[in-house]
Amino acid sequence: MDLRPLSPSDDELLSSLEQQDDVWEFIGILPLPDEEDPHHLFAIIDGQASVGVAGLARSRALDGTDFELLCALRSEAQGRGFAKQACKLVMAWAFDTVKLERIIACIGDGNDGARSIATKLGMTALCSGPPGTTVYVKHREESGLTRA
Repeated sequence: MDLRPLSPSDDELLSSLEQQDDVWEFIGILPLPDEEDPHHLFAIIDGQASVGVAGLARSRALDGTDFELLCALRSEAQGRGFAKQACKLVMAWAFDTVKLERIIACIGDGNDGARSIATKLGMTALCSGPPGTTVYVKHREESGLTRA
């Protein structure tokens, strides 16, 4: 499994994810990047196939200054460890390259799979988020990295 930057050629991948209710109900509409609200999304690649999307988007939760971890996989790719591995790679990139101090994830209270992955990644519950969600967080120093 690898990640590569999401590009305009990934419209088919995004369309396929949007059409799968078991995928998109947990992710919602991906925000479009602009200069004020950049985001960093990657296609999740298995062999030659794009099986999902993972990355960071400017969060609307809390005070709006955080980046939120996002991941969505095609139904047929779920349950194979791709989400955990993709999120782990995105978090390492965010802490090592972008030098973020923390990453959050707003997880729906009924999304047991995402909560399990967040916990396995070392994220902890921080507070209630938008209605029906809990905000999880991981700080840079918790990732084993020191401040620059």
